Amino acid sequence: MADSNIYRRWYDTFPKIGKDSFFVRDKWSVMRNDLTLLTFPDTKNSGQFLSAGVTVENIKGELRTGTRNFYNFMIHGEYRNKTRNKLWDVLAKGEFYVTGLNNGDYSIYATISRRLNRKLGDVHIFFKNVNRSPSFIFDNASNFNFNNNPGLTKKENIISFGADANNPFINIGFKNHLITNLAYFSDYYHTAQSSKVINLLQAYAAKKIKLTKYWHLYADVTVQQTDGSAPIKVPLLFTRNRLAYEGIFFKNLVLSTGLEVRYFTPFEAYNYSPVMGQFTPQDTFKLKNLPDIAAFFHFRIKSFVAFIRAENLNTVNFTNGFGFTNNNFAASHYPTQGFMLRFGIQWGFVN
Repeated sequence: MADSNIYRRWYDTFPKIGKDSFFVRDKWSVMRNDLTLLTFPDTKNSGQFLSAGVTVENIKGELRTGTRNFYNFMIHGEYRNKTRNKLWDVLAKGEFYVTGLNNGDYSIYATISRRLNRKLGDVHIFFKNVNRSPSFIFDNASNFNFNNNPGLTKKENIISFGADANNPFINIGFKNHLITNLAYFSDYYHTAQSSKVINLLQAYAAKKIKLTKYWHLYADVTVQQTDGSAPIKVPLLFTRNRLAYEGIFFKNLVLSTGLEVRYFTPFEAYNYSPVMGQFTPQDTFKLKNLPDIAAFFHFRIKSFVAFIRAENLNTVNFTNGFGFTNNNFAASHYPTQGFMLRFGIQWGFVN
């Protein structure tokens, strides 16, 4: 039976007496019709094109307040130009909701890449701005809005920009995200909207180090920082490292096998609200996981590809006999899996 005390304490609601489950849902049906005109200004360069179009969405929702019908009318456009000499790659696109449920929402994205040379590689910069209505789960018409407040009316605005450089020696880059009016759950069911601008800065680097002819070390590191009082929680450092024995053997065998280790520094990870399916910020529990360790064996023989992965080797525990019970946690009260063996194959037949 559903634990009424838990639902009363966490969600201020009561499951029906005699029921062994608690069920909440919004049901949506969306019909989307799009008309787009596409043109290629340079007939000798298929990498350059211009498109423009309109989209009409008809939306039906079965909600707490009954069945409701919505619509959206949106315009969109895109320009792409990858020059014939392969040195420049430019992309600009955007969409704007003229009227309807998401009236005033928009998204713009622009990026430019330049191929320098074989030694220096590529340089890439980007900019993105999204202005969007909070997800409908925050609306008072949603079955998931237990607080039944009037809804969050301010639009979320996210500005992201960054750059990266990719070359044979190292791949490095950074991203910066400025988030205004972030909508979130402050606890298991109360909704909130941030009144301050949240700044999330990320810097990352990736390097392949050749140790011997066949042994290689792949290192990926991300450092990130945000305001400690913000509702967004991230670890300061995340790293993924692979030690791999790899190469081409017996002419057709492409092999990569070794160990993979992933780790992030302790941080005040989110709580999880299972009814809402949402993560919620908290400041009373610090997540301190061991590194995730996996062994892998990947190979390809012509068109046959297969992999085997033994994951979560770090959960091995000898306290009460041998077992994989020293689990890491994804959130407070939510342990991740113990030992897991995954495998897969792909075989292509070409006549």
